[in-house]
Amino acid sequence: MSSLTSLAVRNVARNRRRSLLTLAAVLLGVTAVLVLRGFIDGFIDVMVDDIVKGKTGALQVHPAGYMDNVDALPLEPSLPYDESLLARVRAVPGVAGVTGRIQFSGLVSNGLSQTMFVGRGLDIATEKRAVPRAGFDVLGGGRALAEGDYAHAILGNELARSFQALPPAEKAKAASAEGVVDRVTLASSSPKGRANSMDVSVEGLSVSSLPFENKRVVTVPLMLAQELLGMKGRVTELAVAVENLDELERIAGDLREELGPQYEVHTWQELQPFVRDIISRQRYVMGLICVILFVIIITGIINTMLMSVFERVREIGTMLAVGMKRRQVLTMFLLEATLLGVLGGLGGVMLGSTVIQAVAVRGIPMSMVVTTGSQSVMRPSLDPSFMMLTLGVAVVGALVASAWPAWRASRLDPVEALRSV
Repeated sequence: MSSLTSLAVRNVARNRRRSLLTLAAVLLGVTAVLVLRGFIDGFIDVMVDDIVKGKTGALQVHPAGYMDNVDALPLEPSLPYDESLLARVRAVPGVAGVTGRIQFSGLVSNGLSQTMFVGRGLDIATEKRAVPRAGFDVLGGGRALAEGDYAHAILGNELARSFQALPPAEKAKAASAEGVVDRVTLASSSPKGRANSMDVSVEGLSVSSLPFENKRVVTVPLMLAQELLGMKGRVTELAVAVENLDELERIAGDLREELGPQYEVHTWQELQPFVRDIISRQRYVMGLICVILFVIIITGIINTMLMSVFERVREIGTMLAVGMKRRQVLTMFLLEATLLGVLGGLGGVMLGSTVIQAVAVRGIPMSMVVTTGSQSVMRPSLDPSFMMLTLGVAVVGALVASAWPAWRASRLDPVEALRSV
């Protein structure tokens, strides 16, 4: 075997043109797969980061039965917002933070017209413990809600502009425009049907790539929402952060066991099926592109190896004539293909990872990725296991591609081969 390996290495080095063609096919294919995967994973990381750290949290806790009617934004059943419940959530291993919220609906008016809105009451003092990037979607010219705010609100961009409602700084710039306001009135009802309304100042405008959020969402401090709705000491959901998203399912299971059947625990994928489906489709497309690239690689190797067989007919005939066995000829060609696959694969892994690392250091600014209005930075990333898988597929692909040309070489008739010119 060692002599065959040495012979295979010499053949690869001697036939430089053919070897370089095969190496180039494998190297470029592996590089393309890794770079594409790195960018897709980076894009997915940005989406997940915007959702998990900017909107929903990794997990959410609701009273049992709440999600059956979530589209109606029910205020009952609700959760007690007290330290005993929060302590039980925080006691679960892997939980990094928790905060309370109220999701509600009502009417918003600027004094001349009104429309329906979806409200989010946030506990500003604890929101960033569960959602570290809270407020990242607020446009410049305004500000995110801060601890101590009460009668303040963040309006969806399109909703605010349809009402000509702007933050104070923006209103001052548009002072000459007729009908511009920096305050709106929110009206809603308590769980028992008592109507109430409150005036709030517009502190900022939020933007999202989801049209519904731009047109309907109003964010207010939790205390204001509780007073407006008559829900003092109550919330409709708890948002929970986790230390490691890879352990999300385990933490969700532990949290369900800790809280019991009177509570429901949902992961961000369950809460955001639209984003989950986008990620699934991207991974499917990624897999399809990888298959196409590897087919191209294999086709290139087959062509190169066949060309090698045709150009080396007399050489093969000579080896068979001097006593080399057919299986040794087959093995030699397979070793050549393996060597080319390993060298091309390693080169592709090195080149692909270098490109990904170089881009990741600088990052790619991205705006409005699913829910971001401010600027997110996409940094491509590669999973080492995927790099090893790609290398393995490249080597196996080279072997598979060379199998038929190698078999043809081993089946040559020595006499006929020696007669060829």
